[in-house]
Amino acid sequence: PMIMIEGKPILEREIECLRSQGIVDIIITVSYLADQIINYFGDGTLFGVNIDYFIENVPLGNAGALFMIREKIDQDFLLINADSIFDIDINRFVAHHREKKALVSIFTHPNSHPYDSGLIIAEEDGNVIRWLTKEEKRPKWFKNRVNAGFHIINPKIFDLIDEKGNISKTIKNGSAMKVDLDRQVLRPLCGTGKLFCYDSPEYIKDMGTPERYEEVCEDYRKGKVKAEFDQQFHIILQS
Repeated sequence: PMIMIEGKPILEREIECLRSQGIVDIIITVSYLADQIINYFGDGTLFGVNIDYFIENVPLGNAGALFMIREKIDQDFLLINADSIFDIDINRFVAHHREKKALVSIFTHPNSHPYDSGLIIAEEDGNVIRWLTKEEKRPKWFKNRVNAGFHIINPKIFDLIDEKGNISKTIKNGSAMKVDLDRQVLRPLCGTGKLFCYDSPEYIKDMGTPERYEEVCEDYRKGKVKAEFDQQFHIILQS
């Protein structure tokens, strides 16, 4: 999250995009080198936002912290990976989520490496019916539609998981445990009519390899990131 992209940490660029679209209340879950993130961002005042932190003293996977802070969440919230760069119309994504009356909406897009990404198979209306992990066998032909790691989640999902499993009950009883977001929280929703995808060509990239990180840095140097957002926003206004 603190790797620099043209003079600013990835996380700061994420926060700037959120703030520019009216999203100012942020909870950051931190663990390894947490003090570096907390010392840099503080309470968010200098960045025009309000930041709270949850410190994982024990690793909880990429979703375990959600169950520890569930009492702080009383409405739909964005769940974002801290190592992704995006410049997207978030409010349009939210409008789609509400239109579908989804419990969870995931931002999906084509990328250059679908072979090591979660592959999403959905109906025409976006209802997700299958979620193939990168380890699973793929159909001979499939649409390049992958999960971008950008989600809108209704907190009712915690109650649903209470009914179907023991994840949150276990954490409530004081036994911290790792929770995998894709496999334990989202995939079970496939085919239920509660999980929808939002297909968009807007700019969003993960930086899971040095090569992808360099690509993002180059995109910023060339002004490609902001240019893609401006083009998409212009199309939205005209439609």
